[in-house]
Amino acid sequence: MNRLHLYIFVLFFPSSILAQGGAGVFPPMVEQGHKSLEYRAAVDPATRADEIGFLHRIHYQQSINSDFMWRVIGQTRKTNNTYFDFDFIQTELFWDLSEDNQKYRTGLRFDARLRDNNRPNQLGLNWTNQYNFDDNWYARALLMTSVQVGNNSVDGVTLQTRWQLAKRLRQGQTVGLELYNNYGNERDSASFDEQNHSIGPIYVRSLGTGWSIFSSALFGLSDRAADTELKVWITKSM
Repeated sequence: MNRLHLYIFVLFFPSSILAQGGAGVFPPMVEQGHKSLEYRAAVDPATRADEIGFLHRIHYQQSINSDFMWRVIGQTRKTNNTYFDFDFIQTELFWDLSEDNQKYRTGLRFDARLRDNNRPNQLGLNWTNQYNFDDNWYARALLMTSVQVGNNSVDGVTLQTRWQLAKRLRQGQTVGLELYNNYGNERDSASFDEQNHSIGPIYVRSLGTGWSIFSSALFGLSDRAADTELKVWITKSM
């Protein structure tokens, strides 16, 4: 398989652990009656074809009422032996803490992640915020924390922030910019280049009848971050 064919393959059938990978800057709002299925793919087009990293992720989410929504995630990764090695299963509970029609919205998300092969499991608590400006602009800011539990776990809290500034356009389109900051374990004293920081544009488009597509390209700001990460999500509301 030559380089061009391999790129085509990963774009349509992407799966290794990328720094941001299937991650997103999720909103605090919960919509009553919401139910959707989502496929996410991410690829790190490294300088050599045998170094290309990619992953697949499947989401299913369903609201409980206007304040709570649950979600389950399954993710595979590329390893030396296979393109589709099991990575983790994660359950999430969203809690919308704000009232509808407010310009400022805020909420929490609770996570529980299960891994295999003696890798540590993970518990997370995340605070998500959105402010709606005039003229269809909005900004999101997330503070994310997680701890490891179980086999081979490491003490301390992992810290992340995520940011998004976007504008909704006509015909179901959205454009924006995202910033991801992974600071690592709070017990470490890593420098900026030893942490993972990346930035890049997003484009979202509604495809009609409940379908939508999200695309993004992230570019590394620190030495540890991948030079480039490409992401595509396809969502079907049910």
